[in-house]
This record gives sequence, C-alpha cells and structure tokens, in this order.
Amino acid sequence: MSQIRQLAAIMFTDIVGYTTLMGNDEQKAFELLRKNRGIHKPIIDEFGGKFIKELGDGVMASFPSVSNAVYAAIKIQQLCSDANVYKLRIGIHQGEVIFEDEDVFGDVVNIAARIQALAAPESIFVSESVQRDLTNKNDIRSEFFKIENLKNVKEPVKVYRILSASSISSSNQTTAIEKSSIIPEYDYDIHISFRFNDNKYDGWVSELVTKLKQELSATCKDKLSIYFDINPEDEKKKFLQEDGSVSSKIKSLIFIPIISQTYCDVNSLVWKNEFKGFLNGVLNEKIGRTIKLLNDNVASRVIPVKIHDIDMEDIKLLESELSGGLRSIDFIFREDGVNRPLLPIDDDKLGNPNRPMYRNQINKLANAIKDIISGAKLFQKENSFGYTAFSPTATKIVPNVVSTSLSSSLKVQMIDRSRPNIFLAWTSNDLKEKREEMAIILQKAGFNVLPNIDCPADDEVFKAKTIEAIKQCVCSLHILSGEFGRRFESEENISFPQFQFLEAKKIIDGTDSEFNSFIWVHPEASETIKPAQQEFIKYIRNNITKNMMFSNSAGPMQLVDDIRVVMMKEEVEIFDSKDTDIFFIFNQQDELEAKEITDRLSLEYPIEIMNIMPDGEDQYREVSSQQIPKSKLAVVYFKYAADWALPFIKQIWKEVGGASSPTPLFFIGEDDPRSNFARIFKAPKVVSTIVPKEEVPAEVKKVYTTVVNLK
Repeated sequence: MSQIRQLAAIMFTDIVGYTTLMGNDEQKAFELLRKNRGIHKPIIDEFGGKFIKELGDGVMASFPSVSNAVYAAIKIQQLCSDANVYKLRIGIHQGEVIFEDEDVFGDVVNIAARIQALAAPESIFVSESVQRDLTNKNDIRSEFFKIENLKNVKEPVKVYRILSASSISSSNQTTAIEKSSIIPEYDYDIHISFRFNDNKYDGWVSELVTKLKQELSATCKDKLSIYFDINPEDEKKKFLQEDGSVSSKIKSLIFIPIISQTYCDVNSLVWKNEFKGFLNGVLNEKIGRTIKLLNDNVASRVIPVKIHDIDMEDIKLLESELSGGLRSIDFIFREDGVNRPLLPIDDDKLGNPNRPMYRNQINKLANAIKDIISGAKLFQKENSFGYTAFSPTATKIVPNVVSTSLSSSLKVQMIDRSRPNIFLAWTSNDLKEKREEMAIILQKAGFNVLPNIDCPADDEVFKAKTIEAIKQCVCSLHILSGEFGRRFESEENISFPQFQFLEAKKIIDGTDSEFNSFIWVHPEASETIKPAQQEFIKYIRNNITKNMMFSNSAGPMQLVDDIRVVMMKEEVEIFDSKDTDIFFIFNQQDELEAKEITDRLSLEYPIEIMNIMPDGEDQYREVSSQQIPKSKLAVVYFKYAADWALPFIKQIWKEVGGASSPTPLFFIGEDDPRSNFARIFKAPKVVSTIVPKEEVPAEVKKVYTTVVNLK
C-alpha cells in the first residue's frame, strides 16, 4: 500500500436536486449520472486532472495546478449549461493531500467538499488558497463571497466565486432589473465606486458591501439598494454610453468612493465617469450636493471611505473637487511601515489601542447613510414631490393619562433652545477616529460640533478654517496624544494641534471673553510622548488661565459631562411637577407603539407620559429629572429609537442621583429589531430588559408591583 503526499487542487461537483429526482424517476436519475460522467471525464483529462471517483451524484477529481482545475470547472459548467438538462455546484480547494490506492485523503478534501456545498447552482466556489494563485490570470476573475466557519475545520475559510462569462452576463442582467431607490427619482440609494485592483487581492470591497448591507438592515427601517459593479473598470458594460460613461446612467442618492492609493487618478474611467460624473450630475438635481439633516446640520452626499493613507497631492485634489468638504470614514490599519485596509479580523488583534475597529467603522458608515436618507426624506416631504412618509399625529388624551409632549402640569421656564457650538480641534492622525467618536457624543449631549470636515491639507486653508470655526463657537476642546501632530511647512516648530490651541487662547485672553477651552490628554495615548509634544503639554499646564481647564477625565462620557456642567449653567427651571405612579418616557419614533402600551397601563395606574420630540432632548431631560422623583416608577421605553434611549437613560440616571435616586428606573425595549438585544443598561436602581411587544405592559406591572412592595 503506497502513499504519496503532494500539493494538489481538489474539485468536487454535485448535481442540484438529484435526490428529489431519484425519488421521482430512478431510471432518469441513473441516465443523468451517465451523462454527467460523460461530460466530466474528457474535460478532466483535457486539463491534466485525475478522475478520482463518483460520490453518489457528485464527482471528485484532482489537478496538479489551480488554474487547470478552474479552467476545467468553467468548461464543465458551460457544457452543462448548453445541455440544459441539469445544474451543477462546484467547489475547489488546494493543499497537501495523500494519494493512496487511487484515492485521496486529507483536510483539503473535506474543505473542498464543504465549499462545494456552499455554492449556488451553476456556480464555482473556491477557497482563498485557490483564488490567490489566480491573480495573474487575466481571463479568470473572481469575487469575494464570505468568510465561512466550515464543519470540522478549525480556522474560518475565505470563500470566493469564480466569474465565468455566463455568470457575468447573468449578474449584469440581474443588476439592471433590480434598480430601485426609496426616492423614485433615483436608480439606487447608494453607489459604491472603486478601482478594480483594490478588490482583486482579497475581495476587500466585496466584503465591505456585504458587511454594510448587514449593518444597514439593523440600522435603517428602509431597505436600501446598493449599486456595486464587481467588473474591472476597463470592462464595465452596464449602463455604458458611447463615451464609456457609467454614473451618468446611474443616478444614486449617495456616492461612496473607496479612496485608495490609486483612486485619485484623473485619467481613469472611475475618476472621470463615476466620481466626476456624480459631482457634475448633482448640480442639476433638486436636492443638491449637500443635504440638511434632522439636527439642522448639513452633510455631503459623497461619503469617502479611505482604505489607505494617501499622498498629499491626492488629498488636495479631493478637497478641490469637494469644495474643501472632505470628510472620510477611514478603514486604515495604521502601524509603522504599514499602509493597508483595515480587516474584520483585525478587531481580534492586540496592539495599538487607538487603532479603529472595523466593526465600529462599519457602524459609523451605516449611521452616516441613515442621516442622509432621513434628510432626503425630509427634503422630499417639505418640497412635496412624490415621497410619502409616516407623520405621527398627536396622541389622544385617555382616562387617567396626561399625554402631551410636555405635560400641562409641568411648568417650564423657557430658555434659548439653540444648541451651542463647540470647536472640536483636529487631532494628530492617530486620534482621528477618537475625535469622530467624541463628535458623536458631543452632538448627543446638545452641542453643534465644528469643524465638520476632515483636516485640510493646505496650511493656509487649515489656518483660515480654524479661525473661521472658532469664531462661531462658545468653547473649544483639544484632544492630545503622545504625537506632536503634523507640522507647518513654513513653521516646523508649530503643529496643527498647537496652532488651534493658541488661536483659542487668543480669544480667552481677550477682554471679558466668556470663551472656554478644555484640554484632554487621551488616556490611551502612547506611553512614549514625543519630546515636542511634552514641551507643548508643559506649555499648556504653565499657562492655564481663567476659562481654561486641563481635564483628567477617564473617558469621553465623563469629559462631556464636565463640559456640560461648565457650559450649560443656565438650565431650565421646572415647577409644580405632579405626583404619579408611573412616568412613561419614549421617543417620537415609537409614538404609535407607546400609545398602545400606555393605553393599557392607564386602565390600572395614574400615568404621566413624556413624548421626546426631535431636537428637544435637553429640555425634556430637565423636565424628566424633576418629574422622576415625583413618580413611583420611571419607565424609558424604546423600539426603533434605541440610539436615543441608551444615552438618554444613562444621562438621566446620573441627573436624578444614580444609586441614590429616590425612584427606580425601568429601561425596557422590544425584541424587534434584534439589534435591541445589545441595548442593556446595568446600574444600581435600574431594571433593564428586552421583551416582545405584547409583554411590555405586563413587565411594567411586574416591576411596578415589586417597587411598591419594597416601599
């Protein structure tokens, strides 16, 4: 018994629906096997392969090279398609195998069989080891499919789909049919534009599209359509005009360019026809290049996704095309000597604590899309040309219920509800993602954050934007790391972060200035602080003056709380809050669901209702902090408004005394959407749970009864 170990490509094929056919017509099933064998054997021989054996309705074969295996698989699929009698699934994996007595053994065989089982009818799926050896084959193209945990295989396997001529044609036809957008004037909601080589090596762009679709399904109520062409830019044929233009035929609401080291090539079709095509096209559209968001900020319909740190010339080119409005979401793995895209598996690696997480960046991208979609809906509604959206009506007053946005019994001293502007200084490159996170927290805390674009590349533009933004603000926040930051070309001793601090200090030093400045050295800053940065921090500490605070906060939430205390001293005063059993708080997004629940509860308990309207969180938070101590139980409920609910209860819990609160808080959400399961708040005097909608009233009663009995 001889054994030979060698590298080989193992191919498995399988007839789709054979088991059913065998049960219905045994004779016809055996005839298919003969026909299948007749197709396989000559092609396997033609490409230097070895027909190992038949496995029921499948065939197992080995090949000395990956390319021969794939060429054979493509030809087999083409002949099956031409015969139009049955369909095949094909899977291929490469590795070291054991040949013994005309049979083959090893993990490679198991993996190839598992990959074949994943394949769709009439398709060829391969492993990463196969795809890697195909990169120099111009006539074989592949696209990333998914990362799969295969049975009895320790490590996850990256799976790719081979694109034959017939599958590409089918894909093109499907895309043309599936054109759709939530706004009738558009073909697609999102257009993802990229250079083909950025997807060729490991399917990075394909994986991003897959992950983004998953994240959007958990973030947006609407099902959004994405245009994503996996073909090389010089072979794109969908919607092409005679001049090769693509995006003039593809009208999308949002444009996402994947900014790589090669994207900003003014001679490429992608740049000329997609990037420039979108920018030129929006000039004639009713919505325009920017969209007003629900919080009164504006956002560009272009959301750049950066996967590399790019040349300064490319940054300036992008800024000039986007009128200085570049604001990217970065998927960059930053490490000394490395400039590559961030990967999902990087989230599990230890290393630089300031490195962004792929999971978080996907979430930021989905939330940015959600904001633009909401703004587009609002624009459509206000301009009344075609889009119909849900508009909740005022809640009726039912017995034992006082239900308005602000209870008539709660008298409020009104103040200016405009949100104060805070200058959030641009940071050194290693803290860019931390700055973005801080911007989100500040916005939820009631601030408008400026500037709302990436740091400009040009020195003079940077200075002008800094001075312009600071003049519009009432305070500034400077986040520092161990890095000194980018230096000016003409003044090497001055960094961009330093310039921003000095400009804020000029205002503070002015006569009777009420401007405040907060300085925070990030706790996760590198242990080794560069000498120039040490001198800068020392200068700040030695020049602390009035209205200037050097913070030692452990985290961003605590820091923002400290800023609120200083900047929002003139809070609303609330009088005559009303004694009640249950104080039920919800967001306007969940108004209809909350009404059903409170109608049922009001039949048994006196209940006060607080409906949080858009842009009113600060005012309602003050009302809540006065009403909660007058209630036996305070309930914060959510279904679709989870993004509002969790920060709201965390803040209100602090304001009513935390563990010393006289009134327990009940934080309850519905189990649909499933992403709500992650929204749990554990703290003293807080009960938190996620239940089906029909169980919400019963859960409130249960908690209320427990509270009353304890008292």
